[in-house]
Amino acid sequence: MGLAPYGDENKYLPLLRELFIDNSFKINQKYFTWEYSDKVMFNSKLTKLLGLQPRLPDEKINQSHKDLAASIQKIYEEKFLELVKKAKELTNINNLVLGGGCAYNGVANSKAYKYFKNIHIPFAPSDAGSSIGACLYSYYNNFYKIPLNNNPFLGPSYNDNQIRRVLKRNSDKIRWFRLSDTKLIEKTSDLLINEKIVAWFQGKMEFGARALGNRSILALPKNADMREKLNLVIKKRESFRPFAPSVTAETAKKWFYIKENIPFMNQVVEAKTFGRTTKYFPFPASTHIDGTSRVQTVTLDFNFRYYSLLKEVGRKTGSEVLLNTSFNLKDQTITLSPAQAVDRFLNSEIDFLVINNFLIQKL
Repeated sequence: MGLAPYGDENKYLPLLRELFIDNSFKINQKYFTWEYSDKVMFNSKLTKLLGLQPRLPDEKINQSHKDLAASIQKIYEEKFLELVKKAKELTNINNLVLGGGCAYNGVANSKAYKYFKNIHIPFAPSDAGSSIGACLYSYYNNFYKIPLNNNPFLGPSYNDNQIRRVLKRNSDKIRWFRLSDTKLIEKTSDLLINEKIVAWFQGKMEFGARALGNRSILALPKNADMREKLNLVIKKRESFRPFAPSVTAETAKKWFYIKENIPFMNQVVEAKTFGRTTKYFPFPASTHIDGTSRVQTVTLDFNFRYYSLLKEVGRKTGSEVLLNTSFNLKDQTITLSPAQAVDRFLNSEIDFLVINNFLIQKL
């Protein structure tokens, strides 16, 4: 999805359409190994059809890879919107709920507004979220009512004593200060405004693939160079990968073309341009090459501390927006514990670490 805007969507589109039998949703299995392998998803027949050899993990990305990404995104959107259109015809209602791993495709998700007024995507729409679905199903069958399922912060949290023990074990490498809530927000906002990169670890961990303000790496998105620094120096991943902006819900429409709140960062929308003569994007570090952003809107009730930080940044800069990416390094899962947080902080170019009310600095 992130690589697609760099490619020509028509390059491989006719070949990809050959994978579908009679232009249906049924795929010709001779190109794939799903039925007998859980390690490799396709076989040599697919590479022969495309005329393209599989790319190895550290192999350079070339134009053919970009074109293939664009064509795959296009064919997915075509098939996805066929289903969305049919759902509208069958139900004639205004609300759409999306689930499954494909519901992480924020570019396609936003195009469903062509047929529906409201779109809801849970915070963990993939297989991981099936456990939540099972619990909700059981709860409903036993109590005949449906509980709210809008809180993604379901993971572990840590108290001051647990955090201090970790900090003391690393006292030869770091120093720390425990700040009041007000001082923490004030100091962290100052660091971000001065273009420092801050690892932000708060409360309960998020459930799902998105960092939503409790296990995040934060930066000010106004300098385009920040994207390169985060991708190449800190996360050590491909430079094409975009970053998401978090924005207070009440100011989101000032900067982005959104139709409703996007609390779980699962839609890609157009970013607004500014300037009378020379048009520019105000947040280039979190704006993709095609002028889009995968936005997260934040409210006071959803995440009070993160919302407070956004408000303070806005008070000082005029925009309540931060670049937000998951707190992990290359080939790692999202940070779970204070011990992991400190270890990753020390083994990266991240400038400061915040764990709950503790502000942590390298010696």
